[in-house]
Amino acid sequence: MNNFLNDLEYSLDERDNDLFDNWYYRIFPGLNKIEFVEELKTQKKGIDKVLYFENGKAITIDEKKRRKNYNDILLELWSVWESRKLGWLFTSQCDYIVYAIMPSKKVYLLPTLLLRQAWHSNKEKWKTRYKMIEAINRNYTTKSIVVPADVLAEAVSREMNQSFYN
Repeated sequence: MNNFLNDLEYSLDERDNDLFDNWYYRIFPGLNKIEFVEELKTQKKGIDKVLYFENGKAITIDEKKRRKNYNDILLELWSVWESRKLGWLFTSQCDYIVYAIMPSKKVYLLPTLLLRQAWHSNKEKWKTRYKMIEAINRNYTTKSIVVPADVLAEAVSREMNQSFYN
């Protein structure tokens, strides 16, 4: 059984904050400042951090951490299955999902809009090929689909490379 508060505590663990922030400074040229979002209302929108750049641009990040490496990415389809509350794949209002596999220190930078488009383009095939995971919590169930990381990366890449014609 999962415990939401334990999972939240794990996701907010300060020990990993420097690891993430150092990575952001390394991969984003011109990054000037990182704001950790503490306001619950904003966090419920799927925004954990706001990254500010020297040119005045800001982007929002939703950080996801996995405790084990299964070479896949869990896409949360239903946050609360019983009340049909959609999962973060559909509800997160961030610019990027940063999906980290903590034991291997592997990090995926997933543009949210392209990730959703990849799901839209592949959902029927993925639903038949990949298993659904049910995370049993105290009073609710979360449902996610297990997509191999390389398959998801390729699907997102395909969404970036389109043609004006079918």
